[in-house]
Amino acid sequence: MTGKVIQTVFRSISTYIILLILGRIIGRKLISRITFFDFIVGITLGSIAVRIALGSQESPLLASISAIVITTMVVISDNLDIKSIKFRKLVDGEPIILISNGKLLDYNLKKVKITINKLMMQLREKDIFNVDDVALAVIESDGELTVLPKENKQPITTGDLNISKNYTGLMSDIIIDGKIMYNNLNYTNYDEQWVREQLRTYNIRDIEDVFYAGLNAAGILYISAKTKK
Repeated sequence: MTGKVIQTVFRSISTYIILLILGRIIGRKLISRITFFDFIVGITLGSIAVRIALGSQESPLLASISAIVITTMVVISDNLDIKSIKFRKLVDGEPIILISNGKLLDYNLKKVKITINKLMMQLREKDIFNVDDVALAVIESDGELTVLPKENKQPITTGDLNISKNYTGLMSDIIIDGKIMYNNLNYTNYDEQWVREQLRTYNIRDIEDVFYAGLNAAGILYISAKTKK
């Protein structure tokens, strides 16, 4: 019995380390913007972790020992997270900039595994309907998006001063990752030729060089070219 207990302890420690590694690979979106698929993945990983920790000997005693060991590992990790900056960066990661001065950093979007559609949804939840209005957007280590609007787009700068603004409306996705969204384009008064002409004003010759382009209600096309790290 002693041998089984020791084996369970080592299995539990190994399982905890494996889960930490898998968590870093999957990305921080699992903690914050969780979808049904992410939920299923989390449940599956938990089930697999229990089986790895217990092996073929799934007795109540060994299950309790495994739970205690993993809980102890969590407490130790929390203490290391507080005391060690290197450990904190290794496990939690660091805040990552997704938008800088109205510019989408597509390589960082790919790094954190967030699609442009999900980013736009999170911006709308923060009452931001145009990427160009964002001075800085950062995804924190807990998966939450923090947004700083540009100074002239902050709420207090217009209503309090009675300054009229042109309605820009909801931005419609026209190009995503080098591909034209023809369904969206058909709902506008513009065609592909007009889009290409607009791109040429930004010295962009190929649509594949555009990471994102969105059209607001005022007919202004926002363009963000693909960038290199």
